Amino acid sequence: MKKALATAGFLLIGSLMLSALPADVTYTEGDATVKTKAGAQRDAQIGDILNTGDTLKTGSDGQTELDQKGVTIKIAHNTVFTLMERQDGGKTSSVVSVALGSIKFRYDKITGTEPKIRTNGAIAGVRGTELSVFSGADGSTLIAVDSGLVTVESEGKSVDLAANQAVDVPLGKPPGDPFTVQRDQIDYAKWNAGKLDAMLYDPIAAMDSIDTAMASYERDIANFIKDFNEYSQNLKTERANYSDILQKQGTDAAGKYNEEIVYPLMLKTVALGLNVRYSTLAALSLRRFVAGRLYVIEKARFITRQDSPDWQSFLDRYSAFLDDFEKKVSPQLVEADI
Repeated sequence: MKKALATAGFLLIGSLMLSALPADVTYTEGDATVKTKAGAQRDAQIGDILNTGDTLKTGSDGQTELDQKGVTIKIAHNTVFTLMERQDGGKTSSVVSVALGSIKFRYDKITGTEPKIRTNGAIAGVRGTELSVFSGADGSTLIAVDSGLVTVESEGKSVDLAANQAVDVPLGKPPGDPFTVQRDQIDYAKWNAGKLDAMLYDPIAAMDSIDTAMASYERDIANFIKDFNEYSQNLKTERANYSDILQKQGTDAAGKYNEEIVYPLMLKTVALGLNVRYSTLAALSLRRFVAGRLYVIEKARFITRQDSPDWQSFLDRYSAFLDDFEKKVSPQLVEADI
């Protein structure tokens, strides 16, 4: 097990209090497996409940449908889907992560509390009732809206999509220009194959994009950890003050101090820990499903040409990427295996 944050046990209690919306499995066929946050793995079955941190993976013949309190989520074959959560504006919000593959979302109604949708390189805020999300082997994203509005963000830029519009988001870059697309017009397999071909044509350029996206996650992790450590120290001090007040002034004064000082500080500390985990899982997804996949494919391509300059150049670049990941991300991977 990797190094834990200073108060991992405390954060676990906090995250249980702030758990995101579960999702019920309402249909499944073919190869579909659920891996829980704790690491247990089983075949997906109708009636299963996915909770925060759980991952559902479908194989080449697998399909699954989920219901998340009025949101129907159709997961196509060869897809990796995870339920996540983060703190945003002082509130815990659900996030559904599409690390790889194709998913279609249909909302019965818009309430303003819809989960954000995350891929390896983009975030989508939903104000529409039907949309499709495609997450490519190269980390790029394609989002197509059938009805309503969706805001897509990447690298500090955002675009708004209306009905019958889509946008392509290259990994590590801002969203492109919206374009018109008809319902179910996009073939994920063809789109993904094109992305994979482009990545393999220039794997060094692909690593450039991966590095850019990873650097963004690493900055978030470092900033959240810095704030988390500061808040944790303050919380430790205020808890000592609470104990002192309890002994000297009694339960009424201590209760008031807890309500006004200790509890709000605890919630802020939990929120920062939650965001450390969110950014860490996002970085892990990028390493595993984009960088790791690229490495496996390149290694197979050069299996009989290990002395090739092209392979050595890529291997050096990938090794540097892994070293950076181990230093800046791995220490935060507590029960973060997806």
